Amino acid sequence: MHSIRLRRPMPIRCADDAIFLLSRAMRHPLEYETLAFFLGHHELGGRVVAVTGTTRPDMLFGVLDVMCVAASEVPRANRLVMASVRPDGGVLPGDVDRWLEASALCELSDIELVEWFVIGPHGPECPRALLGEPERWPR
Repeated sequence: MHSIRLRRPMPIRCADDAIFLLSRAMRHPLEYETLAFFLGHHELGGRVVAVTGTTRPDMLFGVLDVMCVAASEVPRANRLVMASVRPDGGVLPGDVDRWLEASALCELSDIELVEWFVIGPHGPECPRALLGEPERWPR
């Protein structure tokens, strides 16, 4: 696990902003990894945690658990964005259920899972959107 810190936190107000930040943090060429960052005061994102080798889809939950524990130590860390990088494909069967479970686990820790991206060779996808759930970005 490692983290990437921007010199200056950047405003993250929509999915495009989040994808821009994540694309700066992810490995190129794509490798299996899970990325996560908190949205801080004024919806700023500045430090991305990257966990490499997350080859199984459910490894998302191990990273999520660590982020939920970390949230208790970080002031105002109550909004989370995550991404699973899958170099061999995108959304898998079961990802909608993973979204629901991840969102519920965050809620138990008083954190809002703003978005979970699945990033493959054809770009980012959102399991949340497959459910027809509304976006959770600030308006």
